Amino acid sequence: MPGINAGMLTLQDLERITDLVRKHEIPMVKVTGAQRLYFLGLSPEKRTEVMQELELPDTMPHTRNRTHYVQACPGKSWCKYGTLDTQHMARAITEMELDGPLPYKVKVGISGCRMCCCESWMRDVGLAAEKNGWRFTFGGNAAGRPRIGDLVADGLSDNEALALIKKTLNFYIKTAKFKTRSARFMERIGIDALKKGIGLS
Repeated sequence: MPGINAGMLTLQDLERITDLVRKHEIPMVKVTGAQRLYFLGLSPEKRTEVMQELELPDTMPHTRNRTHYVQACPGKSWCKYGTLDTQHMARAITEMELDGPLPYKVKVGISGCRMCCCESWMRDVGLAAEKNGWRFTFGGNAAGRPRIGDLVADGLSDNEALALIKKTLNFYIKTAKFKTRSARFMERIGIDALKKGIGLS
């Protein structure tokens, strides 16, 4: 169940989820690492019913010119350590429309301080708040072949970060082979070629 604003739930969200679980007799709900809800134990027929009720498309986000998921900490609105507005950035990246379908899924981690609760270094797109603005990394991966993302730029404003993320993802779309994760892509081309491709050098 996507669309719950990076894991932040209102009373209305909780009531809707409770009603949905009761109505469809969903036996178990898991909160995933991606800050989404995973409804377990559904038959194929029930799954179709739930997807229709939630108006979820059959295709994955990255095939619809969007990032796969955006994970964000509470940021300055709800955490004493947060220095920037993570929730605003999460919404903006979730809604960002790219120039075409991505080569493969892209996971985004947004952390509101240097403690990096959302493991931004290990995400395809990583944003972390620092004293002088956002730090943007690209090409991280936490799977079977872990990789720390490359630092693309730091000291970015909200608008600068969003514009650079969009440029980077569009370059990835145009340059990477189909089904190539950003980590493997960056291992192949390197940070200097990426910066040149997006006009940073």
